[in-house]
Amino acid sequence: MAEPLFDSTEFRQVCGHFPTGVTAVTAVTADGGVAALTVNSFTSVSLRPAKVLFCVISSSSSFPTLVASERIAIHILGQDQEDLARRFATSGLTGAEKLAGVPWVPGPDGVPLLPGTPAVLAGRRDQVITSGDHVIVLLDVDHVHLKPTDVPALSFYRGRFVTPSTVVTE
Repeated sequence: MAEPLFDSTEFRQVCGHFPTGVTAVTAVTADGGVAALTVNSFTSVSLRPAKVLFCVISSSSSFPTLVASERIAIHILGQDQEDLARRFATSGLTGAEKLAGVPWVPGPDGVPLLPGTPAVLAGRRDQVITSGDHVIVLLDVDHVHLKPTDVPALSFYRGRFVTPSTVVTE
């Protein structure tokens, strides 16, 4: 592959012009280890069977626990949950440290579920695909929860957290 005519900073700035939702991902290993991280690269893949994916950089402190986890939950965050997104994005903390003081309940097979989030998808890890400095994690969804709310989703746009209305007016 030929070298690109741009650097990683320019690439990140270009990609940042696409607003994305913000999710909190939690996971549990067979021995009870937990992972917690903020992810904005999330998408649905299939309705039948229900599948979603998210991407995470392999240098993340949560990466080893995440890829060892069979059960994973993806929480779609509301605009009032920026503090949680920032906490879960803190590098160097363990999953247990990120979850300390955050209300959660054990979901299927013990995966941490955050009851204050507008929507949750949980399931079993299907595949982990390495691509560049990230991995793509495919999840077979077997649990969903939708909390009735009028709170808009938290979004990420041009390097900062925003609400959907902020993106439209910029």
